[in-house]
Parts: sequence; C-alpha cells; structure tokens
Amino acid sequence: MILKQWWLRAIVCLLIGPMMTPIDAVAGSAWAFRQRHGLRVYDPPVWFLDGYFIARERTPGFVFGPVRDFVKTLGGTPAWLIEDQQLKRLEQAGPGGTPSEYSLYLEVVASARTEYWVFVVLPYHTAQEWFDARRAYHGRKAEGYYGDTRQKLDRAVKEDLVIRGELRFLIENGETSLQVPEEVIMDRFRPVFDLNTGRRLSPAAVTD
Repeated sequence: MILKQWWLRAIVCLLIGPMMTPIDAVAGSAWAFRQRHGLRVYDPPVWFLDGYFIARERTPGFVFGPVRDFVKTLGGTPAWLIEDQQLKRLEQAGPGGTPSEYSLYLEVVASARTEYWVFVVLPYHTAQEWFDARRAYHGRKAEGYYGDTRQKLDRAVKEDLVIRGELRFLIENGETSLQVPEEVIMDRFRPVFDLNTGRRLSPAAVTD
C-alpha cells in the first residue's frame, strides 16, 4: 500500500513538472522574496507617483520622472511593495504625523527575470527640507556631503520639478546590482533636468 502511494506521487510530480513554465518559476521566486523580506502590496501616494526622482544618493547628476512614467518603461507586471515594519510606522504616525522618509520596492515580474527597484520616498516640498533631513542625521558633515546638491535641487524645484523620491538600488534575480541606479536607467529613461548645468532636457522617454 505504501509503495503504491509512493508511485502515485511520483507520477503526479512527473506530470506536473513539465507543465511549469519560466513565468511560473519567476512568479514563485517573487513570492518567496516577498515572504523573506516581509513585503506586502502597497498603494503609494499620488504625489509620489506624480513626482520626480533622483537616482544617486550622493552628488546626483540628473532629475528623472515622473515616477509613474518610469514604471511604464519597465515592462512586465509591476507592483509596489512595502516592508511590514515600515507600514506599521506609517500607520502609527497617522496623516497628521511628522513626514518621514520610507522605502518602497517596485517589483517587476517578467518572463525571464524579476527586478526590484528600491525607492526612498521623500515627503518634502523644497530642497531645504530635503537637506534639513540629512543634517538631522549627519550633523555638521551634512554641508560637505549634501550642500552642493541642495543648491542644484533648488534650481530643479524652481522649474516645478519637485523631488519626491530617490532610486536607491536595483535587485535583479536576487542579486543587488553594484551599479549606481543613475547609470543603469540612463539607457532606458531619459532625464528631464541636468543638475550640473541647471537646465531642462527633452521630455523623458524610452531610448532605443
């Protein structure tokens, strides 16, 4: 009886195994990644999706956006995710709480890959507010680290390009890319503002 049950299980595995497609495997990997990092689906605020972003933590060279346009260039099936602990912190703060930065994962599941573009949401309206948040953490060193960038971001804000996010890094097939995100996306999504020259660029679009 036990031997018969074993053979039945073996036959079922043989029948189901070939039916698994690459997209099934990728989707399973995405589910496992969510479980491992305590991630759940999240609807980002509209002001973040409509806002612009930088893609280098120190001395960014360009402004990209809006965020929702960047998502459209990635293909696959996108989903925004947030860590359980960060979501609890946001819920405890409530709508009237002090705005704070938090991370979001943009999951993109395609036929042969799974990507996670990790953003830091920046709930600020001005470059000075952005700088003040860094000064609160770095103290006197903030001026040397971010003083020049503050002035450059201020020029972008004056052009109605409010910076609402920072693309921090890319995770692809479980591996964190060592490339700076700004360098990665330049080939697929044109920037809208050059921070070094203080000039607007042609509209963002997918590059060939």
